[in-house]
Amino acid sequence: MKTQSRRSLAAALAVLVFMGDSGFALQTATIGVGKIKDLSIRMYGFVETDVIADTTAGFTEEMDSNLVPMRTAAGGGGSNFSGQTHRTEMSIRNSRLGFALGLPKSGGLSAKAVLELDFMGNNAPNTAPGSAPGAQSERDFFNNPAVRVRHAYLDLDYDGLDGKIGQYWSLLGWQPYYFPGEAVLLPSPAMLYRRFAQVRAAYAFKPAEGWTLQAAADLAKPAQMNSGSPEPHAGLRLASTKTLAASVSGSGTSMVGLSLAASGALIPLHTQSIGSPTGSVYALDFAVPLIASRDGVDRSNNLIWMGEFVAGQGLGGLEMAGLTFGVPGISAATPNAGSAIDSGIAGLNLDGNAELIQSRSWRTHLQYCLPGGKWAVSAGYAQAEARNLDRFSTAKLAPTLAPKIQFGYLSAFYDPVDWLRFAAEINQNRTTYNDAANRFAVNNRYQFTTFFLF
Repeated sequence: MKTQSRRSLAAALAVLVFMGDSGFALQTATIGVGKIKDLSIRMYGFVETDVIADTTAGFTEEMDSNLVPMRTAAGGGGSNFSGQTHRTEMSIRNSRLGFALGLPKSGGLSAKAVLELDFMGNNAPNTAPGSAPGAQSERDFFNNPAVRVRHAYLDLDYDGLDGKIGQYWSLLGWQPYYFPGEAVLLPSPAMLYRRFAQVRAAYAFKPAEGWTLQAAADLAKPAQMNSGSPEPHAGLRLASTKTLAASVSGSGTSMVGLSLAASGALIPLHTQSIGSPTGSVYALDFAVPLIASRDGVDRSNNLIWMGEFVAGQGLGGLEMAGLTFGVPGISAATPNAGSAIDSGIAGLNLDGNAELIQSRSWRTHLQYCLPGGKWAVSAGYAQAEARNLDRFSTAKLAPTLAPKIQFGYLSAFYDPVDWLRFAAEINQNRTTYNDAANRFAVNNRYQFTTFFLF
């Protein structure tokens, strides 16, 4: 039995060595797995090390759309440690490992499955290290991180009709086509970014030479289980297949075509007797290659302009992680609620009923890949505004409400070889509060990141 186990282990290691050989070019190893014949497996990912310096103590590696800590306590009553203390982090938690399993096309049908993991999980009861003794140590949070599932889905394609079943990017904003060219761990403030379990159908056809039109719809994991209904999404995207430019973000590089996309979502909620509103949101995204790639592959001397506009109610904290504007969520212990609603989606209004938080946001950025293709630089700006905070402004809560967040950045990427990337970013995150003593709170971030890509 031991001999058989050793042989199995040796065979597995041989497959991994073969897959990672040949000068780090992507290689495919075909092996038999169970009853699946001719299954190919591709292993991919990267080892990432982040060095981050913030001028406040309000963020971990991901900034999300969280509020910047005030410099003093609300109303000016004494100092606020996190708003006046610098923070330094060194982390490998965003390192990633993925497996793509594929079958050869047969009878017009092709199939693949993807399982992708990182180490950004947290199994401790307290998600902010250092805030409570014994709950979570900084050592374990950063040095012994928990494995987290990013993607886990089945993809079936039959002559242009595509189906996805499992955890994948949100269709709202046609993620990840329009992600900004940033070095920081996404999402950054005021950015659509979400992965969840879903069942999606999409169809693509060519309305004219050099163009593709995509239509997609899905039923997704609801924002609130007790809503009793899945969350529907739908979208249209028109894109050029000839006018392309490089988009560099984090560890990834993709060629994005001249395109315009629209998408929307409904967000059903349910409480016992304090209201059961349905959120709704729409997004418009665009990409314009101002200097296109000469052949659709070469990123040398590429310039791209991208942007996004989002408006709706009930999307904060869900499609935009951390976006609450300071409004607390609804606890299941709230009288007549019967069920919890996560913060950022809805809160208790002045009448004691559940009300959706209305918001509007936009972002835009320019990215230029220099001649030679090894360097890329980008600059961008984003902001999000709450539209109905007056509906939640109790005397106690009012000073901590934040009607606006703003974010700007400069980033640079350098790839000396195909398997190595250095990235750096300087950004500023500003929160506007309703507190006269703390009208503005600002965090400046300085980050340097190394990627070993495989």
